[in-house]
Amino acid sequence: MKCLIVDDEPLACDVLENYIGQLEGLSLAGRCENAWQAISTLQTHEIDLMFLDVQMPQLTGIDMLRAVKNPPQVILTTAFSTYALDAFDLDVVDYLLKPFSFERFARAVAKARKVQTKGEEKQALPKYLFFKADKKLHKVVLEEIILVEALSNYLKIYTLRETLVVRETMSKIETLLPKPNFARVHKSFIVAIAHIEYIEGNLIFLTSKYQAPIGESYKEAFLKHIQS
Repeated sequence: MKCLIVDDEPLACDVLENYIGQLEGLSLAGRCENAWQAISTLQTHEIDLMFLDVQMPQLTGIDMLRAVKNPPQVILTTAFSTYALDAFDLDVVDYLLKPFSFERFARAVAKARKVQTKGEEKQALPKYLFFKADKKLHKVVLEEIILVEALSNYLKIYTLRETLVVRETMSKIETLLPKPNFARVHKSFIVAIAHIEYIEGNLIFLTSKYQAPIGESYKEAFLKHIQS
């Protein structure tokens, strides 16, 4: 992760630079002594994580965040606790009160890494697939798929708009559907996690009153998946 330090106190910058150098996977892209320098740097450099002081001359860190479009992930660093509400409203990763230890710094970075990983996973997931049915190639948006049911050599794909009957195998479509969003719950059923309304016994109730049974051999893995 490429880091930017924004702080008008050289000593505070030194501490952050030292901490950044101790964590694998972090690199320092630059140091800025005020918000205006930081805005300029953000326009010319790709920054993943910004350590931003709040009280700085001319323009505070809070005002800077409100002015910048699409800022990187931000960890606020300040000697004052009074800005916590502003930090929450601006959706910053963490709020470090000076002086903070390396351990506390590392925990804040871990949060930023977790957010980055989730964002990359979400970005990498396909948004739609194409299936051949009725001599046509249908574009199916993954978020609209509710349920997939196996019928001999065919599959029924139930969506919010329609039901498609496609000539495909269960094992093939299982590899196509992203695992975070879909789960095999039975030898003949795959369900969309987002469309589960509730589970009663070994039966899953889904959007549009669809139902799917939970097979005994799939139950443990499925319950672990939805509760993780």
